[in-house]
Amino acid sequence: MEPFRIAAIADSDSYLKFACSTLETMPGWDRSVAILRSPLRPTVEQMSAATAGTFLAGSLPPVLTPSALTSTLAGADVVLSAATGPVTEEVFLAASRLEHRPALVSALPGVALPATSRALQYRALGDAFITHSHCECRAFSAMASAEGLEQTMLVSRLPFLNSATIPEPVTSALRSVVFAPQAKVPSGREERSLILQRLAALSRRHPELDVVVKLRAWDGEPQTHLEQLPYDRIWAWLISEGAVAGHELSFRTGPMSQLLVPGTALVTVSSTAALEAVDAGLPVLVLEDFGVADELLNSVFTGSGLLGSLDDLGRCAFAHPAKPWLRENYFHHQNVDLAQLLESYAVRARTGRLTARNTSAANARYLQGRIRRRLRTALPDPLLQVARRIRSSA
Repeated sequence: MEPFRIAAIADSDSYLKFACSTLETMPGWDRSVAILRSPLRPTVEQMSAATAGTFLAGSLPPVLTPSALTSTLAGADVVLSAATGPVTEEVFLAASRLEHRPALVSALPGVALPATSRALQYRALGDAFITHSHCECRAFSAMASAEGLEQTMLVSRLPFLNSATIPEPVTSALRSVVFAPQAKVPSGREERSLILQRLAALSRRHPELDVVVKLRAWDGEPQTHLEQLPYDRIWAWLISEGAVAGHELSFRTGPMSQLLVPGTALVTVSSTAALEAVDAGLPVLVLEDFGVADELLNSVFTGSGLLGSLDDLGRCAFAHPAKPWLRENYFHHQNVDLAQLLESYAVRARTGRLTARNTSAANARYLQGRIRRRLRTALPDPLLQVARRIRSSA
């Protein structure tokens, strides 16, 4: 029998990283990844970072126009939409119209809590939704039931977490501190300025430490979530105001894995990078100065032992997580790997045994937003750049 074919469609840097990392765990499959053209399209630097360490390392995935989507999906046994909600809906509609319908699978690219109705409604045509922990699976299952949605919830591990079991702490002298921003929270200039100033103070107090702000994108570059006040922009303001000298911090992009080496501690407000650091056995601090709540995207860390304050940052008081929290949240034992879970869907796709999907609601929503989506995906490159600038300054 020919290898099963999986086609992944992404639209932003974080989703591209998830798609490539997921397909990296499926070496026996015929694998492809493409990007659907939109203002979220990652830069070449972001694509290189997202594909690093995967089967696409050193090459760039093709960028598709909507007209090329159907031909790209044709012949796939499984379509993985690793993309934002509206794009996933468009991908699933295109795939559902194929003569031989593939299995439709989607996921969010990192910590997916709190579960939201909107996330599931956009993915309602899917056969399966991948969650990354038992806690996530319970939350999304309850929401799907309440919404009357038919999707099956699968539990898998985030593909860029490499530890086979509960990760053990790595003991090394502290040499660097990496701050991983989250695009959405905290949102205010005052709060973001405070974080940067406290990082700068840490650097001045401990000149032996390399204090790094690891950006997902430079100011003005696209990313999954709109960042109104990028940290590199605020840093430039602080320098101009004389609040910092300017030499205290370094700002870097690229693969997070290159920075998560022994001797490093990670600080964040809510980034999935905290899980990558835990996976590497490194100490972590999740800042709770601005609150702990679903809207701050950090309530999942309650009970982890990782929550602390900016004062803890000043004391270099980083921590390793509690093992019971790890088992419930992202570091569970995976009895059946994702490739095996998806193989059953691939078999059903090849034999025409997939359940027919009711596309009426998705079609109505798609038609309602069609003009806006076409403006996002079909603009010539010069106008697409304008759309990106409008989005980043909105």
